[in-house]
Amino acid sequence: MNYTIYRSKAALRFTLSRGNSAFIEAAPILPGREQQVQKGEKKYDWENQKLTMAVSAEELLAIAAACESLRIKGTSSLPSLYHDPKVGDYNGNPKQLKIEPYTSQKSKTQFIAILNLSEVGKDQRRFSIGLTYANLYGIQVFATRAATVMLGWEGIPAEKEGPAPLREEKESRPEPKEESKEKPKEEPTLEEEIIDDIPF
Repeated sequence: MNYTIYRSKAALRFTLSRGNSAFIEAAPILPGREQQVQKGEKKYDWENQKLTMAVSAEELLAIAAACESLRIKGTSSLPSLYHDPKVGDYNGNPKQLKIEPYTSQKSKTQFIAILNLSEVGKDQRRFSIGLTYANLYGIQVFATRAATVMLGWEGIPAEKEGPAPLREEKESRPEPKEESKEKPKEEPTLEEEIIDDIPF
């Protein structure tokens, strides 16, 4: 499952792997491919210049909430996500993700927010991707669904609402002994019928 956003200088991709790990990736455009390329031709350097940041289910939910807030209010931003691989004894430079309101009006496209994925270190790289209203919604849907899968919420059956109704309990009780034929069986009163319909 993935969601990709293409821009003139870079592309952004949200991915959920088969192992239920989520990644946010960005890659620059290949040199000389700035102009429109034919269908099927590679335009972005996903192999050599890709910047990747792994995100947890909780971080995905935070991203989804920030996207919803930006779409509705237009002012709330995502608190910066900062990952230092060395904390987990991995190699690599720290990475940072920010999603903020788009304040510059120089672009012809109506962007609402801007996503910055950057690498901190000597060879600092940074990708800034403008996000439209539709992009924010797409990220929100992806992040919500990916987090749902990662947390194991998919396919969980709904719990039964309260115990079985009284009527079912009465049906499982043994039948009372038959009364003499001389005495007719009394019809249930309205109050008894109402009690039977109460599901607790």
